[in-house]
Parts: sequence; C-alpha cells; structure tokens
Amino acid sequence: MKIALRLTVLTALLLLPLQSTFAASFNCAKAKTWAEKTICNTKQLSNLDELLDASYKKALASTSAKSALKAAQTDWLVMERDTCEDVDCLKSVYTSRIAVLNEMIADAADSTTSSSTQTAAGWYKATATPNLVVRSKPDVTGTKLGNVPTGGKLKVLATTKQTDFIGGRNGTWVKVEWQGKEAYAFDAFLEKLSAQQQSSNNTQPPASSTGKTLEGVITSYECGDNCYLTITDKQGDAHSGLCTAPLCDSWNEIAEMPANYQNKKVKVGISIGKQYDAAGNVMGEMDAFETITLLK
Repeated sequence: MKIALRLTVLTALLLLPLQSTFAASFNCAKAKTWAEKTICNTKQLSNLDELLDASYKKALASTSAKSALKAAQTDWLVMERDTCEDVDCLKSVYTSRIAVLNEMIADAADSTTSSSTQTAAGWYKATATPNLVVRSKPDVTGTKLGNVPTGGKLKVLATTKQTDFIGGRNGTWVKVEWQGKEAYAFDAFLEKLSAQQQSSNNTQPPASSTGKTLEGVITSYECGDNCYLTITDKQGDAHSGLCTAPLCDSWNEIAEMPANYQNKKVKVGISIGKQYDAAGNVMGEMDAFETITLLK
C-alpha cells in the first residue's frame, strides 16, 4: 500500500509542468514582486536584466553624480519596472532603460576624450565662417577683441581647462596671441598649419590711424573675404573702407548689417587696414573705418 502511494505521488510530481529559473542580476530565490519572478522565469527578460545591470554599473562608474543616478535607478525599478503587468511591458521598459544608460556612458566617454585632447602651441588657421571671434577671456561672455577671417592665421600659446559647446562643436578655449596681446579663441574652429604654411604666417596687426574723419550716411555693407562699409558724403561721393570698428564686430560675425543702420548718418574715423584673402594672406592695404559714431 505504501509503495503504491509513493508511486502515485512520484507520478503526480513528474506530471507537474517544469518551471525553469534563469540567471538574473539579483537573487531569484529572494524574488518577491511579480516582475522579479517573471524575469527569473523568462530567459529573454533575464538576459535583459543582466545587460541592464552591466550598463548601470558602467554608467555609475563614469559619472560624478552617483547619488543622483542611484536614486533615478531606484525610481525606475519602482515606478516603471514593477508597475508592468505583462512580459511585453517588461521588455519595453528594460530596452528603454538600457538605451538611456548606454547614452550616459557614451556622453561621459566623449567628454573625457574632448577634455584630454589638447591643442598644441603653434600656428593655426581659422575655419569659422565668416570669422572667428577673439575674446578677452575663455568664455562667450568675454569682450570681443576682434575677428579672424576664415583662413586667417592665429598663434596658439596654450590650452586652458575651459571646455565649451559652440556652433554644434565640442572644444576647448585656447590662449592666443592677437595683435601683440594675449587673448582667447575656441579651438574647434582652428586647424593646425603645416610647417610650410607657418613660414608665411601673418597675424592681423592693428590698423595704422591716419587721423582723418568722414561724415555721411551708410549706403551699403557687404562681406567676402573681408567686410566693407560704404559711406556717401554730402557731395554724393561714395567712400568704401574695411569695417573694423567695434560696432562692426557683431555684423562681421554673421556677414550682415542690421537693416536699421541703412542710411544712418555717421562720422567715421579712418585708418589704414590690411585686406586678407581666404587663406589669410595679405592682399593689400586700404582705408579702414576704425570708429563709427552715430549722428542725429
């Protein structure tokens, strides 16, 4: 009788459906929630859980905001994963979370690469269009000291620790020599010159003032390799010159003068400035309007 009973129990046990437990990032023996139990019993979910755990550990190692990431991960477990009621939901939230963590890892790697790459001292040419702005400090809030035209040459003295994201590019602010003084430029728009190109380097020296002035109205503004302003005097004669006054800086950056300056009455101070071609070579000299005063 006992033997028959044992055989019956054994047969019943053998007929029960087998339930496999797969590896996961947590101890399946201690699984409590429906989500945890389902992950342990579903191979694909178990694999996703291990992938997520690996990405989470890498993201945690790559960030200085570890407490914030830990809190965000806990929120994700409670507010997203554990609220799922079917396998498809779990697959979706796991896939999305892994993508977020991997993006954090990639961003951290890009930041490290950018900050570890230094611009060596030497001569460079500007690649910004139409001009590369030179500033008084390594930040976009620094005072504009001038513009280097596309292809213009600039001497880099040292790299700063100030990184930035400008014009869709990551880069570092570098200390440069500008008109005999120290200034700063953004290296994402600088290209190293070859030894041959460096032998013919040209910086933009300060314009030589003539002491002359001119009164008239602004009748045109245009930019090519250089930016020019045309002033028409009382006699109707047109006078063109390089637009080098501080007022021109913002215009030259975008190669456009605000429409409200057209036909404005002005007084300009005249100096002798140099014209540069696209490669930064001096083409010649001509009048430059170094100051512009608006008149009533």
